[in-house]
Amino acid sequence: MKFDNDALSTIETTLTLIEENLTQPLKSDDIFRWLGVSKSSFTPLFKAITGYPLNQYIRYRRLSEVAFQYQKNNQSAYQLALNYQYQSHEAFYRAFKQYFGIPISQYRTTNITSQIFPPISYTIIRQGGKVMINKEMNQSIIQETLQNHPGSYLIDVDIDHFMTINEKYGYSAGDAVLAQTLLRIKQVCDGYQNIQGPWRYGNDEFLFVTKDHAKEIIEEILRAFEIPMHIQQHDIDVSISIGTALIAEDSIPRAQNSMLLAKKQGRRRADTSQI
Repeated sequence: MKFDNDALSTIETTLTLIEENLTQPLKSDDIFRWLGVSKSSFTPLFKAITGYPLNQYIRYRRLSEVAFQYQKNNQSAYQLALNYQYQSHEAFYRAFKQYFGIPISQYRTTNITSQIFPPISYTIIRQGGKVMINKEMNQSIIQETLQNHPGSYLIDVDIDHFMTINEKYGYSAGDAVLAQTLLRIKQVCDGYQNIQGPWRYGNDEFLFVTKDHAKEIIEEILRAFEIPMHIQQHDIDVSISIGTALIAEDSIPRAQNSMLLAKKQGRRRADTSQI
């Protein structure tokens, strides 16, 4: 699919509209009307760029915001859900457990302070007449953390063959795998001090920053993923590859290259050559 500047500008406007109306009764038809676009032309464009159908993107953003706010204040989960347009108690709890893989009552005990589905931003790369979209999540907080922690290590955790999981078990199970991956990384990180993150950065990619014990933390994370995830009556074997980079210039690309090297070496392993 070809993307021109007008189309990309429309997507940016759409993402802004969504963020401004998460607590309002916003539906896809409202967006089509506000933007003056047709459903048939806009729907495939939005999915091609963001990776999600429009209504699903709105639903995931709302669930993510409820979970994020639930960790930050003393409001009940259902009151938060009402604020984010969930009218049915049963529908909300069912949607939350399906997406996160655990009940929301259990989620609060995880102390996760980052979002599993934050607003998507993207950079546009043009090469040889082709336009490529690079999706990013939590970009601002990650960049700020990198600037404030020179000399620390950036750790990149990426799920191996994630599309295979989606194809074999379904996309809803894949969504739960993403949430459970963030949780498992967080559980390991909680055993150490002065760790920033983890954050979801790409579709199936997670980053965190540590000053000390990088190798020990990485080894423990690899062991944590030796245990299958029990999701929707399935035991799903999830493997990860891990890359590392000393925080300096171009930390993220260097950590990603290190992670890709770990994949080339056979996956289920880490490249720690930069530690």
